[in-house]
Amino acid sequence: MCALKSTSLMDLNMRGLVVSLLCFLFSVATKFNCCTGHSLKALCNEEEREALLSFKTGVHDPSNRLSSWVSEECCNWEGVLCHNTTGHVLRLNLRWDVYQRASSLGGNISSSLLHLKHLRYMDLSCNDFGSLNIPKFFGFLSNLRYLNLSSAGFGGVIPHQLGNLSKLHYLDIGNCQYYIHRNSLNVEDLEWISGLPFLEYLDMTTVNLSKTSNLLQVMNKLHSLSVLRLSNCELLAIDSLRHVNFSNLLILDLSWNHLISSSFDWFADLSSLTTLNLADNTIHGQIPYGLRNMSSLIFLDLSYNKFASSLPDWLFHMTTLEHLYAISNMFQGKLPNNIGNLSSITYLDLSDNALEGDILRSLGNLCAFQLSKISHRSQGKSLEFLNLGGNKLSGSFPDTLGECKILEYLNLGENRLSGHLPNELGQLNSLSSLYIHRNSFSGKIPISLGRISTLSRLNIRENFFKGILSEKHLANLTSLKELDASSNLQLTMQASSNWTPPFQLTGLDLGSCLLGPQFPAWLQTQKNLYDLNMSYAGISDVIPAWFWTRTYQTIDLSHNQIIGSIPSLHFPRIHLGSNNFTDPQPQISSDVVELDLSDNLFRGSLSPMLCRQRTNKEVNLLNSLDVSGNLLSGELPNCWMYWRELTVLKLGNNNLTGHIPSSMASLIWLGSLHLRNNHLSGNFPLPLKNCSSLMVLDLSENELTGSIPEWIGNFIGKITETFLEVGRILYTASLMVLVLHSNKFNGSIPVELCHLNSLQILDLGNNNLSGTIPRCFGNYSRMIKRSNSTSPFPFHDPYYITFGSTDEATLVMKGVEYEYHKSLGLLAGIDLSSNNLSGGIPEEFTSLHGLIFFNLSHNHLQGKIPVKIGDMKSLESLDLSMNRLSGVIPQGMATIAFLSHLNLSYNNLSGQIPSGTQLRGFSPFSFIGNPELCGAPLTDDCGEDGKPKAPIPDNDGEDDSGWIDMKWFYLGMPWGFAVGVWPIFAPLALKRAWRHAYFQFLDEMKYKLLGWCS
Repeated sequence: MCALKSTSLMDLNMRGLVVSLLCFLFSVATKFNCCTGHSLKALCNEEEREALLSFKTGVHDPSNRLSSWVSEECCNWEGVLCHNTTGHVLRLNLRWDVYQRASSLGGNISSSLLHLKHLRYMDLSCNDFGSLNIPKFFGFLSNLRYLNLSSAGFGGVIPHQLGNLSKLHYLDIGNCQYYIHRNSLNVEDLEWISGLPFLEYLDMTTVNLSKTSNLLQVMNKLHSLSVLRLSNCELLAIDSLRHVNFSNLLILDLSWNHLISSSFDWFADLSSLTTLNLADNTIHGQIPYGLRNMSSLIFLDLSYNKFASSLPDWLFHMTTLEHLYAISNMFQGKLPNNIGNLSSITYLDLSDNALEGDILRSLGNLCAFQLSKISHRSQGKSLEFLNLGGNKLSGSFPDTLGECKILEYLNLGENRLSGHLPNELGQLNSLSSLYIHRNSFSGKIPISLGRISTLSRLNIRENFFKGILSEKHLANLTSLKELDASSNLQLTMQASSNWTPPFQLTGLDLGSCLLGPQFPAWLQTQKNLYDLNMSYAGISDVIPAWFWTRTYQTIDLSHNQIIGSIPSLHFPRIHLGSNNFTDPQPQISSDVVELDLSDNLFRGSLSPMLCRQRTNKEVNLLNSLDVSGNLLSGELPNCWMYWRELTVLKLGNNNLTGHIPSSMASLIWLGSLHLRNNHLSGNFPLPLKNCSSLMVLDLSENELTGSIPEWIGNFIGKITETFLEVGRILYTASLMVLVLHSNKFNGSIPVELCHLNSLQILDLGNNNLSGTIPRCFGNYSRMIKRSNSTSPFPFHDPYYITFGSTDEATLVMKGVEYEYHKSLGLLAGIDLSSNNLSGGIPEEFTSLHGLIFFNLSHNHLQGKIPVKIGDMKSLESLDLSMNRLSGVIPQGMATIAFLSHLNLSYNNLSGQIPSGTQLRGFSPFSFIGNPELCGAPLTDDCGEDGKPKAPIPDNDGEDDSGWIDMKWFYLGMPWGFAVGVWPIFAPLALKRAWRHAYFQFLDEMKYKLLGWCS
């Protein structure tokens, strides 16, 4: 027993010696320490060290990233990795942060890198080599397996020599972030890619492939390809394939191209695909049928295309699908009831389409399935994100959504949902964002909503909620950051003066909800509030002093009855219009961007507010200033050089006098100027000649004289900024709205007005203009086609001026003065009435098919009404009265379907009024004063010759003894009429707001009556 034990110990000792000897010999040969298990690092290869130093010499290194490239041991340099045994450089990783491009590498790349014969991995991504061509010698680094040149600022044609890298597995020549720095790389022939048989990953994002014609044929030779990214490559079409050889593809990204076809038959062979992105193309028709075979698909994005079919049933049988996005298409039909079959769905976004149907029937199964997974402790996915906003879904709020326990984001806004909110809403205890705005929900807001302590964003605006939103509703919303309950006209928010909310809001919108009359004291507790809207809130209090000391970004307290004065203002966006604020006028900080003080009670000169002495370094950021509708007087201040950033200036409806000051020539970015209804005098303002960005100019109802200058035709717009990286050019269009109504301008209409191609509204009425109407007015392109935009003006673009700006114009249409705001962009019209114009109506006017109102009344025009006037199909108001027009009324006028106001009275028109209900439906007053005119609606019938029948003599033998009595009767009638109606019409003549409301009421009643009659 002992001998056996001794033998065993001896064997073990011998084995230990043998192992130790072998370990020693192996460690000498391989420099591997068996005792510690660590490598003894090899020294850097001298030739390769020199190659790296040559590379360093050629590049520009502003951040000194290569500062470690000085020591003898290059294997310790930053971004360099060597082989443990041979010391050869295997990896060169100089990737940089895409958000710090200013400190990235640049310059030239030395061909000395060819000495790195063992290099397998090279990453130069997210640097900036200034559109340098990709070096051709990269194609001779024959051992490369990994090459990443994405977003490195390379440009030009991609060298075909890259096709020599036959061992390459990974190639990225796309972009890290294409919206930050766009590539200027392009390819005309992709055949070189077929030389990369082992390629598994290919990213060519933002490379211009528009000239390639063999894309799929080349890709079909890459049997190992698993990831293919071709986003934003200017692709117009992709040819089909009979058979797909890259069937192992897992990820395919074709987003941000110009693809139109929806066939994609070759998709059917991609059964292994897990991710497919077709977003931001212009694909028409139905969803490609080949998707049905993608049994492994996890991520599918079809957003921002033009799919116009219904959603196919097979789409909702893809049980592996976790992310489905189909935003902003034209999908229609009912939301499928089998949406609940998406058993793995976590993110579902079908927003901004035209989907219909009862939302309760569709979503009921989905949430029921979610509940069953939870009850059976399933490890599968659960719904976290649901967006069905911007559709036409109907029905009530699905109470079964309360079963989606881990739902974090829910958007049902901008649909046709109605009914009350269910108490089950409070069961969504993971919800962070809830959007149900712009629906028809009604009733009281359930208290259970306040149980969702995770809720951070709540938007219930533009519904029909009523009752009280109280402290109880908000008591447990400790995470709430944004609350929007605006435009619920019967909703009242009540909170005690000492209430301390459990949340800290960043955004609050309670516009058109009842809050007043007191100013809400609890707002003082909200230290992080940046955006505040309490317009139309019934507040008639004084704003407390603490309010003006906060750091809001946007405040809107307009359309209340707030009283008191305003201290100095420093918030960027301030809307205090339509209140009862009084002097002194506030001081404006240089940080203010938008300021609306319109329709208040400020008096005196504007100089105290605008002409405070500024330091040389102080730059005023004010873009938009509105002080219209106050009691301001005196001359316009001459200190506009301090406000060079102004793009919108509204000073109308005050008592300002004098000339336009010379400093207004400093406002070179001014896009909209409103000076109407003041007492300004002098010639057409010469300082405006320098305001070449003007798009809206309203000088109406002043006392300006002289002729309209020829230089006004120079307002033809200009380029403001160019962003080559994203292919975006910002520019101002030429003058779009010109309103000079009710001044004392004389002379002829300058033909230079015809240069204003974008002119949409031209109002020169009620002046002393003479001469003929320029024929070139028929070339206005904006009036040729009817506009369908409510905001076509470029200064509404948030990239041009602060978001939220609107414009308006006061125009006479259908015989009534209207103020147009949001609908201004829909209008196109010409008003030359009440002047001394002569000659005929140019035939060229009839090409203005988009013209909505046309007024040439009260002039001295002669000749015939243009025969083709019936081509002006968009006309709603036509007034040619009080001229000397002759001839017949063109038959085509009876075909203008939208025409609702017509006045041809007091001309020399003759013949029969064209038949048809359109013209005969007007009052006889539209045609009176034309003795030779006959036919309905006039009482004078037409004879066989088309002229009025002669009246039949009556009682020829009777004497005229009663004529004296009748004469006195007729002479006294106007005086009696004036005395009788003066108490009624005097207030309308003196109060402009009452006058507008009265005539608008009559116009609306007319439309209703016409609608009933039709």
